Amino acid sequence: MRLLDKGLVKFDYQFPLYNFFFPAQTHNLYEPDKRQFSEIMAGANQAARSRALYFHIPFCEAICSFCPFTRGLYKNSEAIDRYTHALIREIEYKAQIVDLRAVPVRAIFFGGGTPSLLSPRNIHDIGEALHHHFDMSTVEEFSFEFNVTSVTEERARVLAEIGVTHARFGLQTTDGEWRQLFNLDPDIGKIERAVEQLRTHFGYVLCDILYGMNGSSEQQTLADIDKAVAMGVSNVDIYPINNAATSVKLHKQIRARFNDVMPAMRKLNMKFMLDEHLRQYGYVPYNGHGYVHRPGTDSALFANDYSFIYHEHVYGYADHDLLGFGVGAISSVAGQVITNVSLREKYIQRMTAGEHLCQVSGHDPVLDVVKPLVLRLAYHGDVDKRLVELDRVPEALMQRLDALIQAGLVLDDRHYYRLTRLGWLWYSNIMFYLMPVSEQDILRKLVFEQLDVPGRDITEHELIYAAG
Repeated sequence: MRLLDKGLVKFDYQFPLYNFFFPAQTHNLYEPDKRQFSEIMAGANQAARSRALYFHIPFCEAICSFCPFTRGLYKNSEAIDRYTHALIREIEYKAQIVDLRAVPVRAIFFGGGTPSLLSPRNIHDIGEALHHHFDMSTVEEFSFEFNVTSVTEERARVLAEIGVTHARFGLQTTDGEWRQLFNLDPDIGKIERAVEQLRTHFGYVLCDILYGMNGSSEQQTLADIDKAVAMGVSNVDIYPINNAATSVKLHKQIRARFNDVMPAMRKLNMKFMLDEHLRQYGYVPYNGHGYVHRPGTDSALFANDYSFIYHEHVYGYADHDLLGFGVGAISSVAGQVITNVSLREKYIQRMTAGEHLCQVSGHDPVLDVVKPLVLRLAYHGDVDKRLVELDRVPEALMQRLDALIQAGLVLDDRHYYRLTRLGWLWYSNIMFYLMPVSEQDILRKLVFEQLDVPGRDITEHELIYAAG
């Protein structure tokens, strides 16, 4: 990826991923025994000052064709009950190894899958385990993902009781044809009723919107935003579709129905347009793709009084770590990325028996040092230099950062590096550009492997900017 000096166009191509995990999970792989895992967790507690928790619930009422995450179709409540028991056993297992109260937990995120398929009893039991093993008094943000078809008054009430603050759901689009392609329930009325119910229990109700699909239009995405605003959501997360991760079936269906391709330059223009549309409604960005309702502050580059705290730990400072629970869940701690076993039944059986199966990827500690510059700067908009060991940052990265400053994408003042308005437009490119070459190569390999799958393709026009 080359940095260009062509006015608005600052890069030669768009890397076809918009969010990625860093460091990659491919370094020095091994499966730890209990002693090794205990040492890793002890080291994590010593290094971390702030922590987030992630809980993965891998059950779905229907499989969305755009979703890349570990999941499976819901069959019966017995399977979810067994999984809930295993999830609680994982909490207990880790609590026996390390003091889970030693590091303040600031954010919790339940994702999937469809966490809202958990029964009120499941939710209550998990909540009891959380309050027993963690200091919940430090939690500032507790997010829970819903499918609107499984929103009930009882579920919402129990979730509020255990501390959930942010209710999240996927709107994606209101267009009937695209909802069919995405394998989403066509009844928009269900969404409206669910949002009304969620707003009575939670201070924040957030929706996801996808845009930039081949064959889609600007008018369609503007209408999706209009509907989200009309429903009164507090936050909108609006993403370009990730064609490197969507299903082969979806690729084939889109090619069969639409001839036109959404070129990279048009997506860039859409980001400008969608940003202004949301700002006109009083929504302000708080990261690369998230907006919060803050009327009267539409001129601010980022919201000053709101942040997605969970992602501050995924894309944050070296002393902010993440502990993951559940099948396929990722933990990112000092010097290590831990990935739980990805097979659901194997996870349930072994965890129920008190055996935690995972894979560890150990990386150079300098990757933790540079993570705020590589990810947080572009994604959250600023980095406090006083919280980064700049003397340990490789010279090559600092040279690339200086090039971004010279290009007008980043500002350098006494205590902070900050994105400019133009830099925010290019946030995902900046993340990839600043990444060490070894990490770039891992991501390129991942994308190329996906594109080699028969039936999945991304055209050159989707990636290359016309002015490059």
